[in-house]
Amino acid sequence: MPEKLKKSVKTFNRKTNKTSVEHFYLHTTKLDELTRIANDDKASPKLRMKCKRELTKRSKNEKLFK
Repeated sequence: MPEKLKKSVKTFNRKTNKTSVEHFYLHTTKLDELTRIANDDKASPKLRMKCKRELTKRSKNEKLFK
């Protein structure tokens, strides 16, 4: 299972009576937000490490495709 940035959010639409779930995966998060969280001192150490791991993974992928 892919790593998550934060917990999933379930929203209920009263007009259509349907529930939708929004997931926050690291691989779908924008690069700017990942770098912001990785450099933020107030973020939890576990979350900072997750973001740093994702950034290194993306940098390796960029080197392969160049």
